Amino acid sequence: MFTEKQKVLADAPAVLNQPDRPWEVSVQGDSIIARWKWMDATFFGPGQVTNEAKAYTFTVTLSDKGKWKENDKTQIKKTKARMGGGKLSFGASSGSFSGKSTQKSFQFGAGKNNQTGEAGIVSFSFDTSKVKKPIREYLESCGWKKAGLFG
Repeated sequence: MFTEKQKVLADAPAVLNQPDRPWEVSVQGDSIIARWKWMDATFFGPGQVTNEAKAYTFTVTLSDKGKWKENDKTQIKKTKARMGGGKLSFGASSGSFSGKSTQKSFQFGAGKNNQTGEAGIVSFSFDTSKVKKPIREYLESCGWKKAGLFG
């Protein structure tokens, strides 16, 4: 037997939001949404400055039959100023992905963490399983099951 959907949704933020986690859970409709702004930094390199922000969202939508579906979304925004050959140039790019994914990455460089203000060697690590595992374990403890490929 699975716990009633409304109770699972209502309890999710209290159970899943922990001070040691770099992401936060909210509930919208029938979905539990975990958001992690995992990188926000200004990097300095020879002749260039790059601002980069990366965010990850993991959404779990509950059905009325004790099952859930998952969706990952990653967003990246980057701006760059570069000096070369006596010319100053600017560039900007952004991208996003939505679907199912597993990601791990680590990035470091000389720069400034825009969230904490710390300057020097800054590093950022990212692993989608750090978000997915606690949410899946919570739902499984409530008797819920991940929906298969077709339902």
